[in-house]
Amino acid sequence: MPIGRPAYQTDGPKPGYHASAMPAQGHRDVAGGLLTATAAILFGTIVTIGRSEGIRDVPVSALLAIRFGAAAMLLVLVLAASRQPIRPARGELWRLLLLGAMGYGVESAFFFLALGRGTAATVTLLFYTYPVWVAVLSAAFGMGLPGLLVGGSLVAAVAGSGVVVASSGGLDITRLGIVFALTSAVTISFFLIGLEALVRRTPPLVSSMWIALSASAGHTTFALVSGTSRLPAWPDEGLPIVAMGVLTTGAFSLLFLGVRRLGAVRASIISSLEPVAAAILALAFLGELLRPGVLLGGLLILGGAIAASLARGVPEPEAGP
Repeated sequence: MPIGRPAYQTDGPKPGYHASAMPAQGHRDVAGGLLTATAAILFGTIVTIGRSEGIRDVPVSALLAIRFGAAAMLLVLVLAASRQPIRPARGELWRLLLLGAMGYGVESAFFFLALGRGTAATVTLLFYTYPVWVAVLSAAFGMGLPGLLVGGSLVAAVAGSGVVVASSGGLDITRLGIVFALTSAVTISFFLIGLEALVRRTPPLVSSMWIALSASAGHTTFALVSGTSRLPAWPDEGLPIVAMGVLTTGAFSLLFLGVRRLGAVRASIISSLEPVAAAILALAFLGELLRPGVLLGGLLILGGAIAASLARGVPEPEAGP
């Protein structure tokens, strides 16, 4: 049995489309693409901060617990200031908690564990196979197969990510690092599909808060049990981690809005802009070189992202604000 609606559809009008709905759907798709692209830039900024010298000695579990905890606290303040309820839609609380602790929390842990066993370039290259995993899993769960335009944009995005990452050199990783990186990619794929299929009525800000809170609680528990609960020194270590939490607030909210408008597959394709954003930010703030491969790969990813944004989705009423 399918676990959700088709996230995308092959190009051109299909039965059930109405002429008056087509322009509105086109605007919705473009807006979703811009939201997801902005989220990718924010995630790229988070990666850049995470690569800085100041926080390399902070235990992974403690870093992620503080990052997600700061994001959850900020989201609570935003919701309170705007007088919005923090309670999720009926029946979706346990889904959000599961997505946070077993989805995004586990994905980030495996990603950082992989970084400890290989170069950042290799880990990123393996991780950015996840748009393919999203497409495969979506098909397996009965959520539809990508059409020609979406399939072509998927190929362009994955190839572009490979060019960007490979151009940085230093492709080296242990076998366990490969397992961790691919596990991270598969986990984020399940997370995105679950977000699309299981969280339909809870507003994105509320979803972001509960997922961040659940991810923080999971990493806090692991840090305490494993004895890796050293608090970062303030401000040299603590301030960058809090900044990562603030950026996570915006990145989560925009990504969840993008998934709601585009579906998991198209959102994952556009999210491939993240390594390009990270490379450009590393040039600006870390003094790293911007190689020609980054520009070539960036153009491939950008083309795929634009195509994914413009590919027709299935029009439906808004699932939430």
